Formats: sequence, structure tokens, C-alpha cells
Amino acid sequence: MSETPQTKAELIAQLAAGWQLLEERLRSLSDAQLTAQCAPGEWSIKDHVAHLMVYEQGMAALLRCEPRWAAMQLSVKFVRDSTSFDEINAVLYEHHRDRPASEVLAALRDVHQELLQALADLTDEDLFKPYAAYQPHDPEANERDPVLGWIMGNTYEHYAEHLPWIEELLAQEMKSEANRAES
Repeated sequence: MSETPQTKAELIAQLAAGWQLLEERLRSLSDAQLTAQCAPGEWSIKDHVAHLMVYEQGMAALLRCEPRWAAMQLSVKFVRDSTSFDEINAVLYEHHRDRPASEVLAALRDVHQELLQALADLTDEDLFKPYAAYQPHDPEANERDPVLGWIMGNTYEHYAEHLPWIEELLAQEMKSEANRAES
């Protein structure tokens, strides 16, 4: 994990570096690689991409002081009543599992641009305002922790969390392709 940025410029630089790693990995993948599942019910690479897109979409809405969970197609009540993020993520998976890979990739790139625009409107000081300053009615709202942590955790740190899973899925798919070719 990288150092916590202290300015918007540092945040944007770390975000750009994380985005570049994600884009480099995704750019070369075919639709078949994006949608391959190693086992029924498991996430494909496309599902990981949709997951990243939804959380980034929530951050863009948050920074515009729009309802974060609504932007993610979730209700505040559902989020408040959920017992874990696994439960939330399962619902998000269902929302996007049937979307074509090309559509999900385009949505990720569009949402990333929305996030960058939302960040452009912020000052360095805005990054250190609490989450509650942006989402006062959100169940996660608090008066202490800077929104910066949510931005990091839902963008480049989130990419870094999912890239190893993406790499593992790709390796499994390549092994499956090699086994099919040998048969």
C-alpha cells in the first residue's frame, strides 16, 4: 500500500498509477477471458470489473454530495440492514452479472472519468472533511474520518485488492485453454 496522500495532486497521482495498472491488465483481454468462470457461481474478471465500477460510481456520487448508495443501485435501508459487505456485494453481482463485458468495461471507463471530474472540483482541504460532510444521512457517516480514506479504498486500493484475483482467474483460464488444446 502506498503512502496516504496529503494533497489532491498526490491523490490524483496515486489514482492515476493504480488506474494505469488496471487498464494495462484489462486492455489485452478478450471477451472470452473477461467472462470465463472457473466454477459456476464464481466471479469472472468482468464481474470484478463491474464490482470496481460500482464502488467507483458510488465515490463519484459521494463527492458530488449525491446519494452514494442510490448511485450504486442500493437503498440506504438495505445497506444499514446488511450484515456484511459480502451480502452487499452479492446483490451488486446480481445487478451486473448479465451485462456484456464490453458494456461493463465502457461503464468503468466512463465512471472513472466522472470520478476524476468530481475530484477536480475539490480542494486539498475537502479531502480531509469527514464522510458525513458529503453524506450526512448515510449509515457509514461519521464526524471523524476524512473522506480521503473512502476515496483511496474505493479506487486505487480497491484495484490493487482485485488485481491478484483477476490475475488468478486469467491464469486459470489460460490453463483451461491449454488443457482444451491438448485434448
